[in-house]
Amino acid sequence: MMRAGISRVVVEIIILVIAVALALLIFSPISGYIFGSLGRTATVGGAAQIQVLNANYSNGIFGMDIKNLGPGTVAPSSGTSFSASDFKVYVDGSECTIGGTNTGVGLYDSNSNNKWDKDEIVSIKCSYSGSDGTKQHNIVVYGPGNTQAQYLYYPPPS
Repeated sequence: MMRAGISRVVVEIIILVIAVALALLIFSPISGYIFGSLGRTATVGGAAQIQVLNANYSNGIFGMDIKNLGPGTVAPSSGTSFSASDFKVYVDGSECTIGGTNTGVGLYDSNSNNKWDKDEIVSIKCSYSGSDGTKQHNIVVYGPGNTQAQYLYYPPPS
């Protein structure tokens, strides 16, 4: 004799579908908030992007102007001013030495706070002992705050 009603398997499937639907309703807004927060952590605390605006070569010295594209501000490691130890420059994979005669780092600080704010420019001069400036060079600059920029130097036409 059969009893009237829904079978036990059908009831279990309905309960499972309801549980999955509730889990999705709860998890979807929370996951959006969590993943949105994780995506924003890259810009919290001063992440910045830098760009080499130009480069020139003269008598074994590469000079370049580097702009902070923002959104963050970059502070010097010493706390007072940028120095040669704050930047590393590589030309065609060889280090271009900052420090010494006619080389160094200078910040064009528009608001005099000794920090590299958005849209401010740092000027770097480094000595390079590789091939001359009449050839194309790949320049990579590593700056404070885990910033990095790459620039392809083309010599001016002769």
